[in-house]
Amino acid sequence: MSAVPANYYDGLNQKLLDAIPPGARKVLELGCANGRLGRRFKELHPQAQWHGIDLSAEAVETARPHLDGVLQMDLDHADLSELEGGYDTIVIGDLLEHLRDPAKVLDALYDLTADDAKIVCCVPNMAHLSVVQRLISGDMSYDPNGLLDQTHVRFFSPSSLYKLFLDSAWLPHLQDQYRFDLERTPFLNHVVQAAQALGIPAATAMRNLDCYQMIVVCSKWPMQQLIKPGKRAQFSVIVPVNRIWQAELNIARSPGLMEAGAQLILVEAATAAEAYAKGAAQAKHAWRVMAHQDVYFPRGTGYALALQLGALEEAGLNGAPVGFAGLEMDPERPGQTRHAGMVVDRRHLMRNAPTQAGVSIDELAVCLHAKTKLAIDPALGWHLWGTDLCLQAEERVGQPIAQILDVPLFHNSVGDYVVPPEFHDSARVLLNKYPHRHRVPTLCGDLVRPAAKAA
Repeated sequence: MSAVPANYYDGLNQKLLDAIPPGARKVLELGCANGRLGRRFKELHPQAQWHGIDLSAEAVETARPHLDGVLQMDLDHADLSELEGGYDTIVIGDLLEHLRDPAKVLDALYDLTADDAKIVCCVPNMAHLSVVQRLISGDMSYDPNGLLDQTHVRFFSPSSLYKLFLDSAWLPHLQDQYRFDLERTPFLNHVVQAAQALGIPAATAMRNLDCYQMIVVCSKWPMQQLIKPGKRAQFSVIVPVNRIWQAELNIARSPGLMEAGAQLILVEAATAAEAYAKGAAQAKHAWRVMAHQDVYFPRGTGYALALQLGALEEAGLNGAPVGFAGLEMDPERPGQTRHAGMVVDRRHLMRNAPTQAGVSIDELAVCLHAKTKLAIDPALGWHLWGTDLCLQAEERVGQPIAQILDVPLFHNSVGDYVVPPEFHDSARVLLNKYPHRHRVPTLCGDLVRPAAKAA
């Protein structure tokens, strides 16, 4: 292996430094190099204890005078359980891509950290335009450093990085990025056009292509809930598919569904109502989860979902709609809503408390029991049918009863956060369906009935 550049261990990653919580008390840095990052953080926050690990004996000796403890360790073969633990912050700067089994390291860090611990990391983006260019040219030659550093053994894009963290019960949020403006060359234009041919909007393609490094902050998802006693309900998963590659990369390879033995049913349909009807006709289990093809159920979520659905069944709530992200009325702000549930997309972690009184649920994944009296309205097409189920249930009993769970799903959507024209068509249908309601809250904003025109 070629020697690393002379200044390889001397850099200070400013954006990584800025992402570290200022209240961090006990920090473990994997790949501490010469200790420059920890030294600078301790200058700014003297209360912090900073411990470092690095493979290089020379770097460890240089870092030792500046940190509270430094170990030379090969993380591909180390037993991290030997560390004292209790860390509230783990810092990983440009290291995961050097590890042969990063998942093993992330699993070990879960056990070494406090319940409210954070991981703060920087990871190169292998979906950058420069890598795409080499791939298309047929020359994936490595470099002394950079995205194709000759010492890299793992490669991450935003989606694959998020799946790695989620499968180890770490909830990721894209805190910051190193981005570089790309010159609008004919090659870039053609790459964007190729992305659009896959159904990926130009804005989404550009976010992937000009991101050089990702600064991600992760919090812990409590795994204790997976060992709670209680009934575990089996469930079938209905997936409307129009992009098979998305289904194969996400819902079809979800470890959460595999661990729960979920039945997976792929269907083609013109509306959500048709998709659910086709899937329900094949379902082996009373609980049916209709999920987008781009949804990924991380490890542990199948057990959690089975347990929470079982609890709803035992409580006699199997007639209510069940979602994973949505809205409830805010008790502290009369007439206003607040978010409920948990979901991760390619840019954000939306982590909120579950609720038993949801007024709107996101259609990324919705659970219905075979005994429910609710029905998906075909007139709504693909939009707002989750909110309609909430309204149906509320009108039956006189109060919101939609259940929003505590199960973190990854919505690996390629969307550009712009609602399509069909959404507005569905909004008009929904408002006409409930003429006595002036306002209907949704995750995309409130739907408000147009004021009547003066005579």
